[in-house]
Formats: sequence, C-alpha cells, structure tokens
Amino acid sequence: MRKTTISMILALSALSSNANADALGLYIGGGVWDHDPSGSFGTVNGDQMNMESDLKYSGEKDSYVYAAFEHFVPLVPNVRIERATMGHTGTATATFNFDNNPIAMGPSAINIDNTDATLYWRLLDNWVNFDLGFTARKLDADFSVGDEMVAVSETIPMLYVAAQFDLPLTGLSVGADINTISYSDATYNDVRIRALYEMGVIGFELGLKTTNLELKGLDRVNADLEFKGMMVGAFLHF
Repeated sequence: MRKTTISMILALSALSSNANADALGLYIGGGVWDHDPSGSFGTVNGDQMNMESDLKYSGEKDSYVYAAFEHFVPLVPNVRIERATMGHTGTATATFNFDNNPIAMGPSAINIDNTDATLYWRLLDNWVNFDLGFTARKLDADFSVGDEMVAVSETIPMLYVAAQFDLPLTGLSVGADINTISYSDATYNDVRIRALYEMGVIGFELGLKTTNLELKGLDRVNADLEFKGMMVGAFLHF
C-alpha cells in the first residue's frame, strides 16, 4: 500500500511539472448551502428512522468557508483548507429504539461538521484546468433523539478530483469537484457542480452540491443519508 501511494504521488508530481500554475494564487471564499435531507439513521442496537417521515426534517441553510494556495513549484502540491457545517432538527413522531433505549416522541437533531485539508496537483493549466489529489477530512457528527445521543469523530482519507473550463474573455467558467471514499465502515461522496464569474480580484459562484454519507456501524451509527441543494458564494482571488 505504501509503495503504491508513493508511486502514485511521484507520477502525479511528474505530470504536474508540465502543467504548473503561471503565478502564485491565493483564494479566500465562503458561502451558503441550502440543502434538503433524505434517508435514515439509527444505531447498531436500535431502529432506523427516516429523516423526513419519522423525524420531520426539512430544508436548512448552512455555511462553508475555504482558503486555497496555488503556486508554480514543480512536485510540491497546492493546498486547500475548507470548513463546512450542516445541521437538521425535527421531532420524532413515534417511539423508537435508539442506542438500545426506547425514546417516546421527542426532539431530534443531527449535526455534521467537516474540516478538509486537501493536497492536489494541477495536471492541466490553460483554459481547461484539471486537479488530482487527496483530502484528509475530519468528520465530527452527532445524532440525537430525545435525551440520547451518539457521536462519530473520525479522520477520513478521500480522493479529490476537480475540473474547470474557462470561457475566454468573459470571466465565466464552469467546473466540478469530487471528494470520495468507500471502505468497509463508510462511504462518503461530495459532488459540486458550479458556475463561476470573476471580475478583478472578486468572484462569485453558483452551483449544486450533493452529499452522500453511509455509515455501517461506525462508532455504533448506522446511516444512509443524502443532502442536496443549491449553493451560492463569493471569493477573493489574489
């Protein structure tokens, strides 16, 4: 595994030496994600509860912020740090077994916080940009029903892929990025499709984000969740 990882990093670095950014670049941005939930969660010792029909979760708005640093040094990866929060609240409509405890109708909530540290190489850098790298995601999530709560706190490695297509002389571009991982205890996918507009150092983005999270007994949690909705944000590019 270690030899394979080292070989992959060296291959990416060699490719990136022919596709480096033209200059130093710093991005600082953030925005709001308006998302709707679907799916269910529960515990290993308990029932699965549907977020919409059983817990009455509905659409929520949450924030994200990020900073990215790009450079022209061969072999050395670019860096992106991102922080995103997500939460939903509702009320259980029946009695459920949650973590081996019967919970009669009561408040329910989930809170999911992600902190990403991404290292990536730019393999194409012209009117088409293509990035490939790795993300270390710190996942902190808690699931509660009534007075009972279970929490997940894990650092998850993910594959990062991004592409962007610039429309010459317009300041407009379209792109997408993916963070993904699948292993025995979890499947986690983040997909964003965005349109961007830059005017000087100021930029704006509008897009669609979908998050799928499946936990299979990780920290006693069973979950199959999807969150999907529009996102809007702004950024500075120096």
